[in-house]
Amino acid sequence: MSAANATAGAPANGHFAMTAAGTPFDARAARNALIVIAVMALMVTYVETMVIPAFASFVKFFDDAPATSIVWIVSAYLLVGTVATPIFGKLGDKYGKKRMLLIVMSLYAVAVSLAGFSPQIGAAFGLDRSQQLYVLIGIRAFQGLGMGMFPLAFAILPEVFPAPRVCQAQGIVSAMFAAGASLGLVGGGYIAYQWGWQLTYHTVIPVAVTLVVLAYFILRESPHKSEAPIDYPGIASLGFALATAMFGITEGTYWGWTTWNAVTFAGIPFGVPQFFVLALIGTIFFLGWETRAKYPVVSFAALKKRNIWISNVNGVFVGMGMFLIFIGLVILVEYPFAPGFGLNEFQMGLVSVPASLSMLAFAPVWGRLVGARGPKPVMIIGFTIMGLGALGLTFLNSNVYVLAILVIPALVGNVAVLIAMSNIIVLSVDRRELGIQTGMNQTFRNLGSAVGPVIAATLTAAFMTTIFVSMPGVPFPVPVPTYKIIGFQLVFGTVGLLALVGLVLSLGLRNYRFLADGSRQVVGEAEGLGTPGEIVPAEPTPAAQT
Repeated sequence: MSAANATAGAPANGHFAMTAAGTPFDARAARNALIVIAVMALMVTYVETMVIPAFASFVKFFDDAPATSIVWIVSAYLLVGTVATPIFGKLGDKYGKKRMLLIVMSLYAVAVSLAGFSPQIGAAFGLDRSQQLYVLIGIRAFQGLGMGMFPLAFAILPEVFPAPRVCQAQGIVSAMFAAGASLGLVGGGYIAYQWGWQLTYHTVIPVAVTLVVLAYFILRESPHKSEAPIDYPGIASLGFALATAMFGITEGTYWGWTTWNAVTFAGIPFGVPQFFVLALIGTIFFLGWETRAKYPVVSFAALKKRNIWISNVNGVFVGMGMFLIFIGLVILVEYPFAPGFGLNEFQMGLVSVPASLSMLAFAPVWGRLVGARGPKPVMIIGFTIMGLGALGLTFLNSNVYVLAILVIPALVGNVAVLIAMSNIIVLSVDRRELGIQTGMNQTFRNLGSAVGPVIAATLTAAFMTTIFVSMPGVPFPVPVPTYKIIGFQLVFGTVGLLALVGLVLSLGLRNYRFLADGSRQVVGEAEGLGTPGEIVPAEPTPAAQT
């Protein structure tokens, strides 16, 4: 097929007849769907980033709760979300992406509506302030089901937009992630600082409920559904393996990586090694079952594709790198003793504003560049910029204004990789597997997001020292533990190393870009798939298959 024929589906006036999924294109429906998905991304990112600067507020509110408990406000969400993401992606492929998205959005709306009232709910059951923390953690775990929104939403975009505009739509959604991060760090941080963390959740309730209603009336159901039955043993073993692995990763820093009896449950001692053993057992069962299952939950043939496995590995790097930057920056900026700057939650949010606004500005640019040049060069550029920013943070971190500037390239590069990665998945898999494959990619990102805070906490804690500080009313200096700058340098240096490895891996990607009729054009060298400029036909829709 020639490039001229491939673009024949696009009239000269720029209007398109078909979506990337091979269905009639409705510009109004696509625009409305994009608004719903973009606002959803804005809302979720706001909710999750507002938690980061409010950690000090949580400690005070819950009667000086230990860090080992406070961290579960984030960890519980990530734990459940990591398990739920591929499952809801697979269910979307089977039962319809709109249907499953509505279910997940409704669950999320319930969770965010209850989270701000967790102290009152706990008090109604006779729990004191310190015990009410665990009510919030439980609600946050339930809220983690909402992470299933992301693979479903990204899989919907190719079903409502023409192929050449899918990457631009993903760029707009990614820009909303950046806007939500800015709003959460600044607005959420300010609200938490002035009026308490509960109000940050209350502000989200009307948005969450309204989005569910709008999604019901605006979104169209997926035209492509998998007829294969659900592989329940595969889903159960995958969920078990992910849950136990995430639990071990999260608790390793606090329980000790080699401690076998950190806690006792029903008279049975448990520690991090046991959870990793359980994760290994679950993984072995999953792999053994899936290789023989008639309808496996995950297509291993797809996971073995060069573009897919590189994107999934890079997904771990991106998730890890983003949270290394976030956690390292928050600790460094808010810690009251040197090398920290002693700023409050709102001031921390202001430090992140330039980076968040830059992410918001550059995300659509990256999307257009993906459409013009394919995702491979954007991913390479993204890792390069991310690495340079991390390098600057590693060696130039003694001034808070310099930190605010250097975090810009680190996070702008990160969002470039995210946009490129989403498009690589869309360009490389069967339309009927978009849900599960985007879900698996999100799972790898979630794993990185869970590992990132653990590495940041481990590296900074490994180089702590003791200083003596004069306190009001105390006649002698008081010993206070504080961080050394080497710990933060290692955190940011790790981000640079991840960017370098991701850059090298990205050189092996096969680069495509969508043409107007949904076919893919090979851009650059693509071993085994043709020469530059050659057209790879669009995969047939299920209705066209015999």
